[in-house]
Amino acid sequence: MLSLPKILLFLAIAAVVVVLSKSWRGRTPKSSEDGKDGTENKAVDLSQCVVCGKFVATDEPDCGRADCPHAV
Repeated sequence: MLSLPKILLFLAIAAVVVVLSKSWRGRTPKSSEDGKDGTENKAVDLSQCVVCGKFVATDEPDCGRADCPHAV
């Protein structure tokens, strides 16, 4: 059966957990002020080869086939 001391002990433990959780969250490194977190966007534009259907980066010379229309 629940008694007043058990309820108070539970509330005290819950309060300690909340306070420790907030303090641990405060220790994580913050992202820079300009809103960037240090990671760069690594997206690449792709175009599809009309001969083989392979997707090739737009700055790549070709898809690897001899008859590639992307060949420079």
